[in-house]
Amino acid sequence: MAKRKPTYTPMPQVPQEVMQRLALMLEVLGGKRTVTDAARSLGTSRNHFQTILHRGLTRLVEAIIPKRGGRPAKRQELAALEAEILRLRRENARLLERVGTTERLLQAASGLLHGRIRPTGRQRRTKKTAGSPNDDKSEPEPLAERRRKLEGAEEMRRLGLTASQAAAIAGVHESTLRRWKARERQGEPSVLRRAASRGHSRVRPEVFRRASEIVRQLNGLVGAESLRRSVDGLSRREAALVKAQTLIAMERERKHALTRVSVSVPGVMRGMDGMHFHSAEGAVHALFTADAAVPYRTAVKTGMRYDAKLVAQALCSDMNKNGAPLVYRLDRASANDAPIVRELLNAYQVLVLHGPPRCARFYGQHERQNLEHRAWEGELARLPLEEIEHRLREILTAVNEVWRRRTLGWKTAYEAWDARPCIEVDRRVLREEVSERAARIGRELQRRGSPADLAERLAIEQALETRGYLRQQVGGWC
Repeated sequence: MAKRKPTYTPMPQVPQEVMQRLALMLEVLGGKRTVTDAARSLGTSRNHFQTILHRGLTRLVEAIIPKRGGRPAKRQELAALEAEILRLRRENARLLERVGTTERLLQAASGLLHGRIRPTGRQRRTKKTAGSPNDDKSEPEPLAERRRKLEGAEEMRRLGLTASQAAAIAGVHESTLRRWKARERQGEPSVLRRAASRGHSRVRPEVFRRASEIVRQLNGLVGAESLRRSVDGLSRREAALVKAQTLIAMERERKHALTRVSVSVPGVMRGMDGMHFHSAEGAVHALFTADAAVPYRTAVKTGMRYDAKLVAQALCSDMNKNGAPLVYRLDRASANDAPIVRELLNAYQVLVLHGPPRCARFYGQHERQNLEHRAWEGELARLPLEEIEHRLREILTAVNEVWRRRTLGWKTAYEAWDARPCIEVDRRVLREEVSERAARIGRELQRRGSPADLAERLAIEQALETRGYLRQQVGGWC
């Protein structure tokens, strides 16, 4: 334990030549002599004597002022210098450690590149038999090189490198190192590539056919390692190649079997879909209506709840402003098929077209437009509720009248919409034709497992196709 420093200060020794000055100052402080008389006795000016007296009183006052307990605080300059010295010492120690680690990593990488790294743990023994052709022969060079890379990567991991960095230095992918390590841990031999030509595997036709059949039977869910273990004579790299090529072929076949439905005349069909936005005061729903032939947004309506009342208001506002289309394309939300909505559409003699269940691509055009609306999501989040609808209308005006699109011959959506032809169709006759077609199709369809309105959807598409308003292209795309 350190010895405590004494707090007592002894009486200072006053030299003989200073004793007279000290006595005069004490007499002045005691009131026995005046400042002028004492200064005259010492042969100094009154101001000089008084300055010396005030300096002594200042020191005395500083000494008798009560101070806080504890050690005296250091000066700010000294404390800052000590903190900087401590920081530099820590930084120096960290740099020295990094230099040492770098040197060890360079040694490991150099050994990896020159083949000097050898396994340091216990080696797995292989049982040898008499007369074995591999007796007194070294390991095949590719397997030995793979072993050296794995040991070098593990050494670099122990020195502090991440798996991706160690794999990059070894010249392989991180997943390849994990696979090699798992095989070493399970006692399985490494698998060499059987044949290679400029980096591409050559798979025998019969092996490719068996592996491709497995991929098709499992709809592409099987992994490359599982496929390798299922087909003899197939490496993991070849299995991954077979799976990729089979999936590409399956996707092309799926697209070739699709039927693309497109509306050819503006004003015939419109779609409506809802979006969920955040405002400064809470959540808000916005219902957008747009034409199905050209990307022209006709109207927008906002509300706190996505219910039948909001849907009826949005459809009524759109039809009052732009006229009633022949068909409205709506998704299968319960609010879109409510009685109030059906009554409104029947009053305007408008047909309703619902897409297949859980088939978002049927409304693909409107879904892409919703992605465009998301570009203003951050701006709308800062606005109050009463300003959201007004701002959305300004956005739709800009998108309709400013954006020139290549699909429209570099016209804006408003120009394409404004040039639409006048559609003269007897709505009553159209509804009767759709009803007759739906009844005839319903008698021929096997309804089990199909939605109840499938016949009506097919009837509407056929009725529009016979009038030239709708076109179906086999071999289309999503």
